[in-house]
Amino acid sequence: MAAPIEYLSAEDESVCSRCHDTKAVLITRKEKFCTKCFARFVRSKQRKSMPDDKYKVKYGPRAEDALPKVLVTVSLGSSSLVMLDVMISLLQEQAEMHKGKQGFEIVVLNIDQSKTMLLEKHAKSIMPHLEQFWPVKFTHKCLSVDSYIIDQELLQRITLYPDFTAMASNTNLSSEITLTELLKRCPNKSSAEDLLTIVYDELILRTAHVEKCETILYGHNMTRIANEIIALTVKGRGSSIHEKISDRTTVYRSNDYKIIYPLRDVLQAEVDAYAKLMNLDQFIVRSTIPQSKINRNMTIRELTTQYFNMLDATGYASTASTVVKTGDKLGPPKFQEVSQTCQVCGIEIHQNPIHWLRRITVNEAAPIETEEELEYVKLYQDLVGKNETTDETNGESKPLQICYGCTVTLGGIKATEGFVWPVKGNEQQENAEILNEYILTDDEE
Repeated sequence: MAAPIEYLSAEDESVCSRCHDTKAVLITRKEKFCTKCFARFVRSKQRKSMPDDKYKVKYGPRAEDALPKVLVTVSLGSSSLVMLDVMISLLQEQAEMHKGKQGFEIVVLNIDQSKTMLLEKHAKSIMPHLEQFWPVKFTHKCLSVDSYIIDQELLQRITLYPDFTAMASNTNLSSEITLTELLKRCPNKSSAEDLLTIVYDELILRTAHVEKCETILYGHNMTRIANEIIALTVKGRGSSIHEKISDRTTVYRSNDYKIIYPLRDVLQAEVDAYAKLMNLDQFIVRSTIPQSKINRNMTIRELTTQYFNMLDATGYASTASTVVKTGDKLGPPKFQEVSQTCQVCGIEIHQNPIHWLRRITVNEAAPIETEEELEYVKLYQDLVGKNETTDETNGESKPLQICYGCTVTLGGIKATEGFVWPVKGNEQQENAEILNEYILTDDEE
């Protein structure tokens, strides 16, 4: 089995299979590519995913219309940088062919992960260099993950009980608490990773809403999407696969937003090759957190990433394509109306998970038969009785609608401690708070 990308040596005189004129630099998908043809090959994937006329240069009466905005999410990993380069190359082509005109504007969004991922560099230090690297101008915004909490009053203490019911109660914190501090209270790293994904998706939609962007681009390549499908399944979020990995239109704050994955047909190895050939690897920002070699200390996404890296190394990269094709066939549950919306992640709940969980689990302890067992019970009760909450609750608890995935994520939290998190509620109130938050604290350069 061959690796997905094979770089040709300087002594190799092979000619590009596409242009039949220039010396080839690599082989992928059984074809030899020169640098120019390989760049065109990757960029053509974006053209196929964005064929709408609204991205083209307008003439006539429509020429005076405001240009549509496209929100490009950039983590400063190789895939998102390649996606941004592909989009800017399209604007360059439009400017060259239409005497400086362009069909749309780019708004680049970076969510600061320096605290959660311990990045080696800060995005703010990279953005000026990116602006110099490309001749096309774009707007860029850097948001902190802590901006997810738009109002401390939205924080609720969430308690998950052994019978899988969830309750939420008001909490009076002694001081303001950041999202980074809340994540440290998670029962494990996988839970924190899952909640961070919810935070990123929400912040991206908020920015699109405030910036009036009609389209949102994610930099997920084929390998990352396959990774996401497996991870969502393991995390108990299989019902959301159909809307998390496919090009789609989503509704947020009563507005429609087109979500597109321009690199969904490009493998991770091909993305890395493009970044290398286009000299983008100088801008890649990596985490300084050492990678654990013990599986039980790794998050779900780290495990799935390791799995697909192994497939790439052993010549089975096509497995990612098979997983993505299978995931694309999945759809929403049939013949089931949406009964509720999860108040933690916002996903539609088609079937209450509590009823199913109660059917497949045993929550009652076996009867006590010996004096020794009775002693253990008393010891356990003494230990549980010593657990105290660190924050005071204010008001009575209210039932919380929660999906199966969030039940899994919060499963390791003790009922005696609870977990503090923003609970989704009044949309109009949240909408006003979002606008105020962006006006007051947004960091735009």
